[in-house]
Amino acid sequence: MAHSVTLLPGDTTGPAMCAEIKNLIAHLGVDIAWEEHVLTEGDLTDAALASVRSTKTALMAYHHGKRDQGVLPPVVQLRQAVNSFANVRPVHLLKGLPSRFEAVDLAVVRETTEDIYAHLEHESIPDTYESLKVTTKAACARIARFAFEYARETGRKKVTIVHKANIMKKSDGMFLNTARLVATEYPDIEVEDVIVDALCMKLIIHPERFDVLVAGNLFGDIVADVCAGIGGGPANCPSVNVSEDGVRLFSSPHGDRPGADPAKANPLALLLPTVIMLRHLGETEAANRLMGGIESVLERGVHPHGMGGSATCDDFCKALRAAL
Repeated sequence: MAHSVTLLPGDTTGPAMCAEIKNLIAHLGVDIAWEEHVLTEGDLTDAALASVRSTKTALMAYHHGKRDQGVLPPVVQLRQAVNSFANVRPVHLLKGLPSRFEAVDLAVVRETTEDIYAHLEHESIPDTYESLKVTTKAACARIARFAFEYARETGRKKVTIVHKANIMKKSDGMFLNTARLVATEYPDIEVEDVIVDALCMKLIIHPERFDVLVAGNLFGDIVADVCAGIGGGPANCPSVNVSEDGVRLFSSPHGDRPGADPAKANPLALLLPTVIMLRHLGETEAANRLMGGIESVLERGVHPHGMGGSATCDDFCKALRAAL
């Protein structure tokens, strides 16, 4: 029986990458019934949203949307529409890519419904703006429990609570204390807490120390990009958004600049989310073949633009098909 998946091709280099992804999945022998929706105006459409709610699985290439007009990007619109509360950004070093580290395999779990990203800003007096940081105990407990469940399900051993409770004693103090309380329900998982600025320093020096990092919205966003840099760049940091009713959105958190040459698209930006999506669909063998093929191609020195090489999107995917 075919898996139903919503495909949102994005803009700029996204459509070319999505076409390659569809070919590769067919080459792997996985039967997917794609429900493709093009967001031509940069806004989430009713049809696309209905499809995501129906399939509960979406693969989304990066879409710039209308940021220059003050409109939230389509991925954020979609997260809000399906009530996504968690964003998972796994990072591990890929074989074949140079790195200053020998072993990095961690995941950032980020709360995505509140914090300073609650969009509660106003001009209190001329040229003075206030942005409100919203923190609720319920959301703190939900994201902490998700992080510990994720650690347990994926065989990870430690959760690090990321905070700034030494300064924001009430809001981040509640985040830290709530996460510590949730941690008592998981005696099999080691727990620690690290102040966010110290964490960034420690990540740069010894990223192998960390396993699962759980953070609020703003800190999680920043820390995830630090980890992406450690892992070789934004294309090596896939994004999974999770809602309480089972919707999973697999995407790249960053895209090429508007007007970029589609031939120079880095296919890893969507290939790695595809690997995670296949595992979510229960297609573990296909996911492992695809991941093995990616690393095999990289080890042969075929590196795409943005990852220290000059291979076009088409060149890399052709080499990948041959390696599968």
